[in-house]
Amino acid sequence: MNERTPGRTDHAGPARTERHVPARTDHAGPARTERHVPARTDHDGPARTQEDGPARTGDGGPAAPDARFDGVLRPRPGDPAVLEALLPAPHPGDSHAASLLGLDDGDLLCAWFNGPDEGDRDTNVVLSRLPRGAGRWTAPAALSADPDRSEQNPVLAQHADGTVWLFHPSNEPHDQTTARLVTRTSTDGGRTWAAPRVAHEGPGVYIRNPPLDPGDGSWLLPAYRCRPGAEHSTVLISEDAGAGWKEYDMAGTEGLVQPTVVRRLDGSLLGLLRSRAADRVHAVVSHDAGRTWSRPVPTELPNNNSAVQLTRLRSGALALVYNHASLERGEYRWVGQGAARRKKALRTPLTLALSDDDGRTWPWRRDVQRADDEYLETELGYSYPALVRPRHDGRLHLAYSYLRKAVKHVSVTEDWIRQGAS
Repeated sequence: MNERTPGRTDHAGPARTERHVPARTDHAGPARTERHVPARTDHDGPARTQEDGPARTGDGGPAAPDARFDGVLRPRPGDPAVLEALLPAPHPGDSHAASLLGLDDGDLLCAWFNGPDEGDRDTNVVLSRLPRGAGRWTAPAALSADPDRSEQNPVLAQHADGTVWLFHPSNEPHDQTTARLVTRTSTDGGRTWAAPRVAHEGPGVYIRNPPLDPGDGSWLLPAYRCRPGAEHSTVLISEDAGAGWKEYDMAGTEGLVQPTVVRRLDGSLLGLLRSRAADRVHAVVSHDAGRTWSRPVPTELPNNNSAVQLTRLRSGALALVYNHASLERGEYRWVGQGAARRKKALRTPLTLALSDDDGRTWPWRRDVQRADDEYLETELGYSYPALVRPRHDGRLHLAYSYLRKAVKHVSVTEDWIRQGAS
């Protein structure tokens, strides 16, 4: 959760908050000296957080649409090898938790949740398309609209038979412990969809990352369970093309959630997990197609209590997108007030890492997004990335939450990561 932060008043301007922000790190060496930097707040009060609802104009009405959020893919100024777009946001309140899917015809799909606020009953899943060869994402279309539940964390996938699947949790407002897993399917590349059905009643079943064939022809969907006061990771496995699902726990993963899983070259499975302690990305391994898992161990990679995602590239390397920051490294800002005042790990930079040894080491790292002046206005940062390597264009595509204002799409090559890594 994000909390309001008290501020001090400058003589000639609005209240400001103090946050503890390290200088950017050189990934090949130790972090540079940390420093205090004042963070600007809105003129009429503290910085808006994800619980505060949509941005407002001075007269209390919804903010005007941001002209940047037009879905047009453009070269990045100063680095034309990077292509990027800010997707339209149907509702100005909250855009978060993107999922990407490259289709057989070369189109790229992006789904995310959008609405007044995370957990709100009017927050639903939306879908946009980047047609093959096009330079602009389509206007998002709603894929869910249960009037009594919040529908979040969509995951797109394509089964071996060509059917496109949408998975998403659906829960009572602001109560993830009530979540059930809902699915929809499409046989025409996401243009039309079958009616939603409940694939798993839960309660408290949540997802973040896409499914895979673990090597035995089944379908493994990484998941996690939300219980009152606790969470742990699990996987759902279907041996009948998604008709039914069996659940297998990841032992020892209390406080470690949102697993992302790939198949290693030796046939084993590697899972990487988000840490609620904001310390390190943790790893688990399975040698029986996901039915049992090793105890989690911390990796060399920092984690800021935010999502990560893995994929395998055409070269055979593994790619991971994550925030290269953690409380353990002293990278935080202050949030909350009074007894609730606490350190919150930064959600910047957003980093791509490559491994040439199936995830054992990650020597190649390059930042995709770093903090700018706009980040000073909000603690929400750049987070919850999705990562795909479509078969047609040879590029790596990312989508992530851009300050929770919109979803940002970025496209780079593997060489861009290696050539610019330090």
